[in-house]
Parts: sequence; structure tokens; C-alpha cells
Amino acid sequence: MKPQNLIYTFVSYASHYDTPWGHGTAVEGVERTARLAHAYGIPVTWIVNRGSIPVLGEQIRQWHEAYGDDIILQCPFFMEDMAMSKDALKARLETDWKHVQEAFPWATTKIAARGKIYNEVIEVLEELDFQGMWGYCWEQVWWDGITHKGIPWGSWYVDSHRYKIPHAGKGKVVACEWTARDLHLSYHTGSPVIYSTDPNDVLRAGLCTGEEITYWQMLFDEYLANTDHNEQVFFLQQQEAHEMEFSDRFQVFPASHVEACEGMLDRFFAYVAQCGVTLTTLPKALATYHERNQITPPSYMLTKDKPIRPEVNDYTMTLGGVAAGPWPDTFFYYDSQCQMAFVKGECKPRLLRNYVGQWNMQDEFEEKVPPLFITTYEKSSERIELVYEIGNWKPMPFGLTYWDDELGDYEIESCSDHVELKVIKDELVFLRFNLTGEKRMIRLLLRKKM
Repeated sequence: MKPQNLIYTFVSYASHYDTPWGHGTAVEGVERTARLAHAYGIPVTWIVNRGSIPVLGEQIRQWHEAYGDDIILQCPFFMEDMAMSKDALKARLETDWKHVQEAFPWATTKIAARGKIYNEVIEVLEELDFQGMWGYCWEQVWWDGITHKGIPWGSWYVDSHRYKIPHAGKGKVVACEWTARDLHLSYHTGSPVIYSTDPNDVLRAGLCTGEEITYWQMLFDEYLANTDHNEQVFFLQQQEAHEMEFSDRFQVFPASHVEACEGMLDRFFAYVAQCGVTLTTLPKALATYHERNQITPPSYMLTKDKPIRPEVNDYTMTLGGVAAGPWPDTFFYYDSQCQMAFVKGECKPRLLRNYVGQWNMQDEFEEKVPPLFITTYEKSSERIELVYEIGNWKPMPFGLTYWDDELGDYEIESCSDHVELKVIKDELVFLRFNLTGEKRMIRLLLRKKM
């Protein structure tokens, strides 16, 4: 493993609210959250708005000096607050960022935060030189009014005209997920809200308790294991400060839930801090992302089942029930053109999302997978040879996998032209190429290691 390649960021909503479920700024929840993270040297990225800046400004400035805390700006709802006016949104963000600059002059990487995202929001952010948009939710449908199924996970350059799709080149705005998901179990169960790093969600689902966070540890270990074949693996976790408080102002969850989430975060921060990963803030992480990436880099994630299941209760049943599994090992991949998922033992993808030429943001971008024929398969103690053949099929990005439990004994000798190869954990070979509309034959040869 290369633990330094895992970029851990912790974000906390710390905004002012005037809603049926809370009023004001959750100062008590902010202080509780900060105390937990800072005890383990973890800097916090606070999501602030014009109402919370005057309340929290002095405290955040002190935490910035002592622990490196940083801020990002809550974006107004484009539909509900701005009546879908780009001009109104632009004026509001310009004014709000001036408040940020006055209160936090060291905040130079401009990142907006909100889960309900539209093309117009990204367009305005580009016009105002924002570098990031936090709030994307991989595989999510309906929950919290957010449907993002079809997008990549992690961080990627977003196309301002197609807000669910990676930019074809170096975009101006980096998309950031709300909170990291369990790719394996989210995909196989269709329950990304349950299988996440949100404290309240895993608590209500019975995956973790205030004293037991084995599920989170296993999920973190999985991301950590994937640093072997990724230059950067992003693990962004978020918890709302108003959900860490039970007071006259905020009673989103019972006091027992606040206490349990405190225990979960305390244990998880301790676990993360001793793993040797990169602990940073979201603005610093995105500034580095812009510096080192001229295009959305590929992401390679090999995932496995975990022997922990949610409870069957009112929360999990509201989300559609609990699928039981077990689920096979699965390899997930995306780049600027596509997203794919491969189940262990299968050569062609179970899921193929094609981002090229897509314009309907209500779509999930899923493509039919062409028939695949393996016309040669020979394996001996000295060599492995495979020949894959695909008939005429429309032009699109594509990929194949070769799974082999003995792969560690072999190395790649050759492959057909115009195919990118990646060996993942000595468990599979991933072949990435594009279909052109013509028939395609690919020959892969592996030799025994000397």
C-alpha cells in the first residue's frame, strides 16, 4: 500500500439555518466536531454562509492558525432561493465570497457547497473562478431531493454544460462527493445512502454504533488498499454540525444519536490518524488536484464484500429494504469518457456508462454491452494467451478484465495496439480501449515471471 496516496478530508456543514428543524448556527455542534477532529490532528473544512460567518469567524480563524482548518461557501439553492436566475445566483455568490474574504483572508481556493446542482450553477462558478463544487452523491436517487445516479465517485473535472459528466479536458471546477460511499455494497444493493461514511446514516442502519465502527474501518481499509494502483484515492467524509447538537436551536436527532455519532467519529478519527494517510482540507486537496491533473485521471477500485449487514428497521425499510448478499468481488473504473463495473470472473462489464456525446442530464448514461467472444484461451505454467473478439458495434469507450488467482506469477509480455493495460493487485488485468464501429480483435499474452 501507499498510504500517502489516500487523501482524507473531513467536511462539516456549519451554516446558519432558519428552518422547521433548526434555527441559528449550531455553535455547540461545531465545537463538539472540532474538538473530536483536532484531538487527532485532523483539520476541518467548514461549510459556512453569510449567517454563520459572523458567529464562527473568530473561532475558525483560531482553528486555522492552530490546526489548519479551512472554509468553503454554502451555495444558495438555484431553484428554491434564486428562482433559477443565473444573474441572481452570481450576484449572491459574489457578495457572499466578499464576506468570506473579509473574515478569512487566507481562503484563496474558492469552493461552493450544495447537493442540488444544475448546469447553470457550474456555469456561474466558472464565471466567478470557483475551483470546486462539493455535494455530488454517487448512485443516489431521490434522497434529500438529490438524484445523481450516473456520475463518477470521488473527485473529477465537471463539464459546466453537462453537470453530471466529466469534462473532456481540464475543467475549471472539480466535482467533490458529499461523503464517501461503499462502492461495492452501494452498487450491489442499490443503497448508497445506507452504505456511506455519514455517521447518522450508518447509525440508523445499524452498521455502526457509538462503540463499534468495524464496518467503517473495513471500508477505509478498502480505499487504502487501492492506493497500490492509484496516484490519489480521495476519501472525503462529512458530518453536519447541526446533527452533532441537541439543544433549543437544533434537535434534528435525539441526544442519544448525537452521543453515538460522537463516539463513532472519535474512534474513526483515531483509526484514520494512525494509518499514515494524507490529512488535509478540501481547499488544499483541490488546489493540488488542479496543479497535477490536466484531465480527470482514471480511478481503479477493486472492492470486496463485508460481513456486516444493516438492521431491518423503519429507516432501512424506508429506503427500500436490505439486500442480503453475499456479493462477488467487483472492479470499478472511470475516466473522462466512461464508467464501468466488472464482477469477478467476468470479462466484460456488468455496467457501462458512456459519457461521450451525452447531453440529457436526466439520463444515467448506461450502454448495452456488446457480445464478446474469447476465441483463444491457453494457460500453462509458462504462459497465458487470450484472444478477445468483438463484432461490429457502435463507437464508444470500452474495457475488459481478465481475472486469475495466480496472476501474481505472471507478467504482461504483449498486447494488441491501442489498448491501455493495468494490473490490479495481482488479481486482474484491466484492458481499456475504444470501440470504433469496426470488428475488434485483441490478443493478450502473459509470461511466467523469471
